[in-house]
Amino acid sequence: MRKFVRTIIPCILAIHCVSANATVLPFTGTVTGVSNLVGADPTCAPLQFRSAINPASTVGYSSLGNFTLSTSTCLSLGGGTSFGTFTINFGTDAFSGTFDGGSTPTDTPGISDTAWLFTILNGTGRFDGASGTLEAAGLADARTRPTHVAIAFIGNVVTAVPEPASWGLMILGFGAIGVIVRRPRGRLIQQIA
Repeated sequence: MRKFVRTIIPCILAIHCVSANATVLPFTGTVTGVSNLVGADPTCAPLQFRSAINPASTVGYSSLGNFTLSTSTCLSLGGGTSFGTFTINFGTDAFSGTFDGGSTPTDTPGISDTAWLFTILNGTGRFDGASGTLEAAGLADARTRPTHVAIAFIGNVVTAVPEPASWGLMILGFGAIGVIVRRPRGRLIQQIA
């Protein structure tokens, strides 16, 4: 047993010294949906209002698959800067984070050009441990309520690939369980006592 421990400890340390890998996934996509004005919100200070895009109202297509978008946005009526949180959901996995930018009224009353920078802070499923940034540009049409939005995204999603250390420890754990299970029961009890 001591020989086994002396062999395993250096292996564990060696595995932990191997650096983690990451995969960069180019992301391009478009989404349409509606944004509802939630109302005045003091937590949005210095901005006055909050709006939200309900994911059920959205249809998105991208290089990584179809998705829905949900947002919670702090803004001022009539355009200007805005910021908030978002989730892009692919059904079985998603990534989310924060965004900031704003809107600029166009020559057509009620229609604004929009531009934001989305910062990915986390993810689930294939996007576990995700990071990265997405540039987003689009239009917001507030001539009717709720406001109709169309957004185009371009950027990169950086996802963590399982680290060699994780695989090594998992294999080591299964091996240790196998050794314990295969050992004669009487001998194991004798060693414990």
